[in-house]
Amino acid sequence: MIPQIDVSILDSLSPEEKEVALEILKQYSQEGHSEILDELKYSDFEEIPVDIMTFISDEQYLGRGLYIKDEFTGERRCTVFPYWVETLKDIFPDNLTTKYNTIILTGSIGLGKSFIAVVCQLYLLYRMLCLKDPYTYYGLQPIDKITFSMLNVTIEAAQGVGWDKMQQLLQSSDWFMERGMLSASRTNPQWQPPKGIELIFGSSNRHVVGRALFSNFSDEVNFGIGNNVEKQKAKLKKMISQIDARMISRFGKGTYLPTMNIIASSKDSEQAFMESYIEMKRKNESKTTLIVDEPQWVVRNDKGSPDDPGSFYVAVGNKFLAHELLPVNATEAEVNAYREKGYFMLKVPPIYREAFEDNIDLALTDNAGISTSSTTKYVSGVRLNQIKVDTYKNPFTRDVIEVGNSPEDALQYANFFDISRINPADLSRPLFIHLDMSLSGDKTGIAGIWITGKRPRNPDGGDPSKELEFKVAFSVSVKAPKGFQVSFEKNRNFVRWLREMGFAIKGVSSDTFQSAQIQQQLKSDGFETKIISVDRVDSATKTCIPYSFFKSAIYERHLQLYRDCPLLTDEIVSLERLSDGHIDHPQNFSKDQSDAVCGALYLASQFAEQYSFDYGENITVALDANTELSDEFNKQRLLMAFEEELAGIYQENNTALALERQQQKAQQMYYQDILDGIIVL
Repeated sequence: MIPQIDVSILDSLSPEEKEVALEILKQYSQEGHSEILDELKYSDFEEIPVDIMTFISDEQYLGRGLYIKDEFTGERRCTVFPYWVETLKDIFPDNLTTKYNTIILTGSIGLGKSFIAVVCQLYLLYRMLCLKDPYTYYGLQPIDKITFSMLNVTIEAAQGVGWDKMQQLLQSSDWFMERGMLSASRTNPQWQPPKGIELIFGSSNRHVVGRALFSNFSDEVNFGIGNNVEKQKAKLKKMISQIDARMISRFGKGTYLPTMNIIASSKDSEQAFMESYIEMKRKNESKTTLIVDEPQWVVRNDKGSPDDPGSFYVAVGNKFLAHELLPVNATEAEVNAYREKGYFMLKVPPIYREAFEDNIDLALTDNAGISTSSTTKYVSGVRLNQIKVDTYKNPFTRDVIEVGNSPEDALQYANFFDISRINPADLSRPLFIHLDMSLSGDKTGIAGIWITGKRPRNPDGGDPSKELEFKVAFSVSVKAPKGFQVSFEKNRNFVRWLREMGFAIKGVSSDTFQSAQIQQQLKSDGFETKIISVDRVDSATKTCIPYSFFKSAIYERHLQLYRDCPLLTDEIVSLERLSDGHIDHPQNFSKDQSDAVCGALYLASQFAEQYSFDYGENITVALDANTELSDEFNKQRLLMAFEEELAGIYQENNTALALERQQQKAQQMYYQDILDGIIVL
């Protein structure tokens, strides 16, 4: 094909240059290529570079490191995902051209971003080494140092990720090994390039200062994001801008820049630097920037497709909408209903179902490559309303009560507690209380949770499952009058008063704020106590464990809540998940009651096995769970008495009807024993 030539350019050439140009055009018109042009293009090369596909497949170059051979068929198979093969062909359309000088690699984890960055750098290095004299070709001084660099959060990370991959590929290649040399290290020899070119790794901009930087790979650029987000963004932007400036100043020729700045990071949050950098590049519509931002299943052909049977939808929310996981068999009408609410609907292959069920926020970030907002709403108001019932009320007559430690303040929390709102059947249920403590300023949240039973395995009844059901018993916020503090003694008095009223209190927890004294006092009163911080985050998964359980109980409808609770509702639906996994509240909101309910629920879940016999387990489990039958002798006495009573019943009459009545009588006797205190829950 004859290249498109602006003939007006010919007028600017000398007679000799014009003659050569016309001869090139003549050869193209007659033969489809020009030997003269090839000679001109490759006159500075001692070796004509191969194209990118030959470079990654031929064993002389990288083929030995990127291909594996089937031991049975002998067939060679490429280990590079087809997506990356096509991407490399786009970046390097021929053996001399680099289409993009900025490559942004982001999206989900496990895509091979650092691997593909290394391949790009090695191909650029290979083409440079094919030159007779890189310094003369690029017009550099001998005192300059042509540099290929790798930057990461630490020196160790830079060396352990990209650098090791690069060295393995270099040392598996005959072409590179014939031209470079290995360092003298016996334990960890490093390949070093010839022709005054250097390969380096580092952890900051200072490691590349003063060098003629031809290619740089900055990995995990979101590593600097901390509390002062904007300051860290500015720092990272400056670092990348300085790298670009060095490349342009040393290697820029007219409008063409042969260098490559590769920036890679997995998704973190919408506040992270990469998000703002991508937004800037897209806004500028840069023609020399390639952005790869994909979920795992687009890049990796081993993860299935959204078109596979069993695929499911995820409703991706925003700062005002909590993310939702739809059932596998969700109808098109249900999907459209979420779209109409403002959700972005993401269809996901079935292999990821468990990951999204375990932690939807983490799965969106790691598997789908979607930045979860740094302040994502945590609980859907729709889901919260689904667990509310009209069958009972909060026994506290006010959402917020004002009681303090003034000597003249004789009020107790019991003054605001309407005991008539309690169903007598609930009094015997195991009750768990959490105190979200404060002195002044913030309110103290207090809440109680009952274990009510086990969910049937199916709607028609049958044996119960292992999943416990919970019920919010009460919740309240305690505010100190102006100039005074919340009374820790009145917190203790309230717990003691509940026991006097007949509540079966099985555990009391408090957060870490000044908990030692009240914990000791409650222990001395005979209560089982525990410290629970509802803000505890697992660093590995960035998951707030107590709140994760709280959310699951709501979404899976294992928790029941009275309908009239405006303050608690506002607190729950205003909860926000931060990028580090913490659950917080926006300005002008609180989460004292929400923390108290979450803490009480999490406490109840810790004691679930101890009280599971009350909901259908056998007598052995009942005896093992009994906290008052401390020795084996007493357990055996109770078991023998129970067996003797059952034996006597069976001897009375062996007819089917009598047997049924006898079984009913035995069950009634067993539960009466529980109520009478023979077996204490």
